[in-house]
Amino acid sequence: GLAAGDSTAAWRRRAPQVDDLAFPPGSNPRLEAIGRGWAASLSPTERVAAARQLFSSQALRYTLEPQTLPDAAPLDALLFTTRAGFCEHFASSFTALMRAAGVPARVVIGYQGGEWVPADGWGSGYLDVRQRDAHAWSEVWLEPNGWVRVDPTAWVAPQRIAGGVMAGL
Repeated sequence: GLAAGDSTAAWRRRAPQVDDLAFPPGSNPRLEAIGRGWAASLSPTERVAAARQLFSSQALRYTLEPQTLPDAAPLDALLFTTRAGFCEHFASSFTALMRAAGVPARVVIGYQGGEWVPADGWGSGYLDVRQRDAHAWSEVWLEPNGWVRVDPTAWVAPQRIAGGVMAGL
């Protein structure tokens, strides 16, 4: 069991839910076919490594002004045609790929970084977090570790990930 008060461990070990594997069949056929192939021959950890290799081999580009993705197979278009997006695009594509490969996965949206503002006589200082610090990454369920953070943006644009905080696997 988990130690009382160990909320980090409890959260990280909360078993995946049905939604963590949800993937609409036929929505992104190319991504789905790759995932199915990985599921048939690779362990979950190897599937994550294969995704990293795929992202690295596609010459993906980080941009805050990507072109509009089509309604049909948008993630296929991102990974294999436009090859340009920002953190939410990469986290969504990776998460869908993992789900298609049978690995529970989810997108996490939050903030990364900020700027420390030192004390000015009114307290001990504070972390100034702005919209520019917004970020999206993924988590995958890998036994025996539970939920593991993976940041596909770090594979595409490592300079975007300050200090390697979310560098992923």
